[in-house]
Amino acid sequence: MTADSCNASATRLTVFAWLWAFSVVLHLLYLNNSYAAFSSFTADHVVHLLLALAAVALLVRPRSLALLAAVCLLTPITAWFEAPRLGNHWLLASLVALALVCAMAIGAFVRPRNVCSRLLTDGLPSARLIFLVAYGFSAFAKFNTSFINPTVSCANLYANEVAHSLGLSQFDSTGSSAWMHAIPWAVMAIEVGVVVLLLIARTRVLGVILALVFHGIIAFDTAHAFSDFSSVIAALVILFLPDSFFATVAPWLRSTVVRTGAVAVAALSLLLIVWQSTDTGHHSDQSIGDVRDWMWWIVWAILTAVVVGWAIRAQTLRSDIALLPQDRWMVMWPAVAFLIGCGPYLELRVGTSWNMYANQQTANGSTNSFVIPATAGLTDYQSDLVRIVETSDQGLQRYVNSGYELPFVNLRGYTSTHPDASITYERDGLTTTVKHTRDDPTLGSELPWWEQKVIVFRAIDTTEPIACQNTMWAAR
Repeated sequence: MTADSCNASATRLTVFAWLWAFSVVLHLLYLNNSYAAFSSFTADHVVHLLLALAAVALLVRPRSLALLAAVCLLTPITAWFEAPRLGNHWLLASLVALALVCAMAIGAFVRPRNVCSRLLTDGLPSARLIFLVAYGFSAFAKFNTSFINPTVSCANLYANEVAHSLGLSQFDSTGSSAWMHAIPWAVMAIEVGVVVLLLIARTRVLGVILALVFHGIIAFDTAHAFSDFSSVIAALVILFLPDSFFATVAPWLRSTVVRTGAVAVAALSLLLIVWQSTDTGHHSDQSIGDVRDWMWWIVWAILTAVVVGWAIRAQTLRSDIALLPQDRWMVMWPAVAFLIGCGPYLELRVGTSWNMYANQQTANGSTNSFVIPATAGLTDYQSDLVRIVETSDQGLQRYVNSGYELPFVNLRGYTSTHPDASITYERDGLTTTVKHTRDDPTLGSELPWWEQKVIVFRAIDTTEPIACQNTMWAAR
């Protein structure tokens, strides 16, 4: 089955499929052989390996709907295995993948049978809505008192890292100068601007360009690998471009140069995945990371240049694409994205809830947001907090050094899989010492799947302003 039988909009699907496969490859390379080791044929390793092979094949044959279906089917399965240490970008990718799988299933089994048509009328509009919801929540989460404080803001932290990665070693935006205060507000304006511009037909192309440029710049940060995150954003925002863009680039995509380049990217991706998978000593992490980032920078530069060049030549920023799927029940996937975004404000879950890099804290009925003053507090997980005083476990030592508290359910989730750790912690005013967590009936027992995979919280910063938690901590 190929997209050749579809109408001219098939080019949109082809471009998306290639960028989607590329983002999958970057994600797998970011995992640093955690899942793809050939020497360990556990279920999670096998699924990640199958996804890698399907993604590489899709890079070579982006018109193959069968390969796109395989990638979309495997993506949420890998997300389940990666949870609770799951990045927001991969949760976003999984929701989009589920929407596309549903659209393809409708096209395959419901008359009139036309998989490609259903993807274009149901799958891609659902993907657009999911992106708008998730990105909107991400922007909204930054409207808090700590994000606008340049001494702790994630915006200033990553601005420094991007500058240092580009060789500007003396750059420092962490302070109280007026221009330092402007950085968080600029980030907030850009992210809100992306959503607003993409919602309005006559400004959608500008929204695409703004998102591509902004997330391309962020991905220059070599201290934190953002290429996987930025590549997912790029694949999704391209869907907001008009048919005229894809009609213009269609002949170029069929050229020998482009096809050769696509095959070269696929070959290099396969080489890196094999290299990563067989290097169990992690000796190649830095080299693989460097090549991965360069692959993204080159693809991003070409993609951005093509979009900007087309917009200038066409002299239009308008895009009349559909935001609503033809089958309205497909809106359930954007609705799921909305519920995930509401999680922190309901205290149902905080981690991986479209609130990344935002200095946001929602706990015990309160929040540092200056838009929503309080949370609904539907659960009491964040009322049962512990402070780790001493531990032999390297992953938990960070909580000792920072003084952060964490929900007891987080600690249980971690210690149940680290049975040899010793720990001293304070809970409800009492200090408890456990020599081996496997000997404690609570810390050593496995959590139910919903608490282990779905109920995800972050460490609690008890100081003000709330610091930027710029990495995924161990106990989540």
